Amino acid sequence: MDATNADRKVRRELFATTREGFKDGDVLTSILQVLRRMLGEDAELVAIEGELNAKLAHRESESTNEEVKRQVTRLLQDAGLLVSIEGPTAASGVGDLAAPQTKRQGKRPVNPDPLHTLPFPQVTRFEIVTPKPKMTIRMNDVEVVLVETDADGEYDKRGLVAIRAEPAVLEVAAKSPLRGGRVRWRLRPKSDAKIGESGKVVVALTKPDGSQLVDETEFEVEAAAEDKAKKAKGLIPPFEIIPINPIENPDAWAIVWPHFADDATAEELASVGYKPVRAGGQINVYYSTVFTPFKLALENLSGDRPALIELFRSNYEVWIGYHAILQENSRAAIPEKLEPEEFDRILENDRIRVAQMQVRQALRTADLMQKEMQAQAAAAE
Repeated sequence: MDATNADRKVRRELFATTREGFKDGDVLTSILQVLRRMLGEDAELVAIEGELNAKLAHRESESTNEEVKRQVTRLLQDAGLLVSIEGPTAASGVGDLAAPQTKRQGKRPVNPDPLHTLPFPQVTRFEIVTPKPKMTIRMNDVEVVLVETDADGEYDKRGLVAIRAEPAVLEVAAKSPLRGGRVRWRLRPKSDAKIGESGKVVVALTKPDGSQLVDETEFEVEAAAEDKAKKAKGLIPPFEIIPINPIENPDAWAIVWPHFADDATAEELASVGYKPVRAGGQINVYYSTVFTPFKLALENLSGDRPALIELFRSNYEVWIGYHAILQENSRAAIPEKLEPEEFDRILENDRIRVAQMQVRQALRTADLMQKEMQAQAAAAE
């Protein structure tokens, strides 16, 4: 600081006698106020600060993902479940052996680019791309059948695409609409299916003239994963907690909440909170970022509080992930007289109630955590 033009009184009130610092007082306070105003009015500095805050928030988001999973794992252990991030494996000497599972990488799903499609009713291909050449499906699991085509979505709207199992031991658990040249079904064994039954899954597209494009893949029903084998090593399927919305993630959204029609209103889409989806030995907990209470909370936190936003989001993910995995495990206890569709509705309503409650709880917890961190930082100074 150049104080050449300052008079003797100002220099005496500003500088300490030792010249190692400033004196607290009105002169220093006024200088700091001017500096803060100058810095705050500098558009370039504001932009740089915004970029730094964005980078910091992104880095914190990546680092908190694993911490969220660790907290969910601890909660599941407290609930009496034996879990491992390594996924299921075989245990010797206890019950039947559970088939080894391959650990899945913790990456966010990537939405593939739409395929080229032809104007309705033109179509030249309707082919199963997954699973090939054979699908193995466990008694307590679901598997995805993915079809790629150049048919327009109008075929699906008219009910001209179909799937069936021969023999009819599999049923459709969910279906995503034909969009961007892809259509997906989630299949599961029926309650009367038997271990070792095999056959073929057939998909068909019916043209307006009555002719069909047909493709098929083989399937075989395998035994359900043995709980005893899991308990021997303390293992359950690995899991991921994944945010989605119907605009940016239409394919994932259609698999998670297939009951929404293409003309669903924004209010309808914003009414669901989260849902566990079990596939290929892994549980993915998808949660909606357009869920009204969650979206409003983020909007209220937006602005100059990126750290608080991250605390809120991580707390929310911990508790909905914990509840979703416990809820998915409860499917084994479905009452015999209750239809699966009715049971799914009960679980969905339960998730909505929990999501509403956890938004409020995550806000309170995040606010308390930030205040505690601020208090610790102030005490350290």
